[in-house]
Amino acid sequence: MKRKWLAIVGSSRPGKNTDRLVDYMLEALGTVEKEVEKIYLPSDGIITCDGCEACLTTGDCHMHDEIAKVVKSLDFAEGVIFASPTYHYDMSAQMKAFLDRTFYLGFERRKSPQPVKQKAIVLGVCRGTTKESMGHTITGITNVLSDLNMDIIDVVEYYNTKEYPVAENQMIKEIIQQRIIHLLDTEGVEDVD
Repeated sequence: MKRKWLAIVGSSRPGKNTDRLVDYMLEALGTVEKEVEKIYLPSDGIITCDGCEACLTTGDCHMHDEIAKVVKSLDFAEGVIFASPTYHYDMSAQMKAFLDRTFYLGFERRKSPQPVKQKAIVLGVCRGTTKESMGHTITGITNVLSDLNMDIIDVVEYYNTKEYPVAENQMIKEIIQQRIIHLLDTEGVEDVD
């Protein structure tokens, strides 16, 4: 069975900077015949982790909502794009809430004798003009993905959206797409049957 790539989008603004960059990545994945699915994390209605740690015993979160389904879908993905805008020096609230809910998954993966062979791409988008403006967005996401035993094959950072929004950047689509295609060629990402 061919596994697909997922894009987990932690932005409440469809069609804007973060979402556009994700679309460029997904188009590139499509050109190399990867099946893709984009999932928007809701900005309301996410049940946040309550720290009960029951999942460490049961291997499953006791909250059975839409986010639980998204977390479970991670196990069936060939690769995952994690995309978040930066809000006040950190990832969006919905991305943070989602990643918190993956806690048991990391615990389960560390116990497994079979290492997870999953690729990850991290996308951080920022209004500010410097790496410092991004704050903890990238490190916050990459630390969790490392805990999930994911192979982070790329980190994409896009700055200065106030002065240079993605929609006005004529070159970024081609740059992003070439970057993704090159990664898949050089990393040897294969479909699992």
